[in-house]
Amino acid sequence: MDRVANTDSLPRFIPSGVEGAQSRGIFVFIFGLISGVLFSSFIFVVPLASILIIIVGLFILLAEKIWSKKISKEVLLLSLVLISFGLGALRYSIKDFHEPILPLLSGVVISEPEERDNSTRFVLLSDNDKKIMVNTKDLYSPVRYGDRVVVEGRLSEPGVIDDGINRSFDYAGYLAKDDIYHTLSFASVEIISRKEGNSIKAALLKVKNGYESKMREILPEPASGLLSGLTIAGKGALPKDLLEQFRRAGVIHVVVLSGFHITIIIFFLFWFFSNIFLFLHFGGPKLARLATIFGLAVFVLMAGASASILRASLMALIAVGGKLLNRAYSAPRALLVAIFLMVIYNPKILVFDVGFHLSFLATAGIIYLAPIIEGYLSNIISPKFSLRNLISITLSAQIAVSPYLLYSMGNVSLIALLANILILPVVPLAMATGFMATLIAFLSEIIALPFSYISYLLLSWIIAVARYLGDMQYALFLAPNFPFWATIILYVFIVIFVVRQQNFVLRSAN
Repeated sequence: MDRVANTDSLPRFIPSGVEGAQSRGIFVFIFGLISGVLFSSFIFVVPLASILIIIVGLFILLAEKIWSKKISKEVLLLSLVLISFGLGALRYSIKDFHEPILPLLSGVVISEPEERDNSTRFVLLSDNDKKIMVNTKDLYSPVRYGDRVVVEGRLSEPGVIDDGINRSFDYAGYLAKDDIYHTLSFASVEIISRKEGNSIKAALLKVKNGYESKMREILPEPASGLLSGLTIAGKGALPKDLLEQFRRAGVIHVVVLSGFHITIIIFFLFWFFSNIFLFLHFGGPKLARLATIFGLAVFVLMAGASASILRASLMALIAVGGKLLNRAYSAPRALLVAIFLMVIYNPKILVFDVGFHLSFLATAGIIYLAPIIEGYLSNIISPKFSLRNLISITLSAQIAVSPYLLYSMGNVSLIALLANILILPVVPLAMATGFMATLIAFLSEIIALPFSYISYLLLSWIIAVARYLGDMQYALFLAPNFPFWATIILYVFIVIFVVRQQNFVLRSAN
């Protein structure tokens, strides 16, 4: 009975009743649009054909209304599918359109430069409005966001990258989602002038860089690099061997800013503003929520406002929306709307963005699988210290992404659950103490010492666990040629399991 009680609030795949009929109509429209985008990602559809499909859908709808005086459910659904499919294909065509001309080798740096291996990488918006992914010859380049530069190097069009184990990565498609169709390798950079980018973004990046520099003054590497990634999406890369250990341990998501970190930041901002307004006897919960959203927007801009950070922020807001709004909240619907909006904004992420796929799968796994797993664990693990909740969330996300990781990466960590249980409870405290230590250090590094020591110990624990578990011989399950059909079968089994659990709960309630 405990298991039934604990899974009674399972989210359902298909709602029932009048509200369910309306939801199904919306679902059909979203499904049709995403199908159009998906089809166009592999097979070119001329815009005229997309418009023709939309016209056919509208004609069927209009004809049914004129001849039958009413629109049947079947005709309405067919029209919705045709119209939405055509809109999806047309949206992809608009996004994919670009003139095949060579970019000029002068322009403005529009991304925050990143130090990668033995080079610095940044995106250049050329003077003829074409984007170039530039990789410099030198690791330490003085180039900054907003610089007007002239570059020289090996200009080429990206292609497919082979990883050496019969797996390929469509680098061209990955860059094309950001409207980048050329790369410049071994580039030399001449800075002509500065401060030609967005002034607000430049100011926020200056604050971020100052914060990151102070962080490196009070904490040694690799602890400072890890804290930078945890709190502000810092580009100071950790050593490659340490990154590999994090990946093998199944905690690579801890190293970079993800939905988990954004969730912590959202709750911290809400707690901070709620207490400030309470102390000042000003505003209330609504104003605290607005201030939290504004603070999150500022943070996203400061962190670079990249697609991955925007996606993580949106997914985090979905995950905590109910608690933040303090009202009934449908996470599955919010997830569906979020996916719809992201695909409308950039249809190429549907196929060419691995991060988008993993974010969606992990969030869906937490929504649908976590309540089921927590129900099974209710008689095994005590709810004290939120251990049961942590295990259920970690395990559900891991189950949801594992088939895709096997297909796309050729491996999956076998010790990810253990590593996440040992590391994730420490992350919020490490972020909080590291953030406080850095802020206080601007006033006095001596006063900041207690926070610095605590943060260093916590960060060292995270690194030590990742190194120890990542070095285990059988940490990874390797499947370099894992087939796509097997991935689909695994997800079919997961969906069947969730649906059967939902039906079990409904029968038990009746």
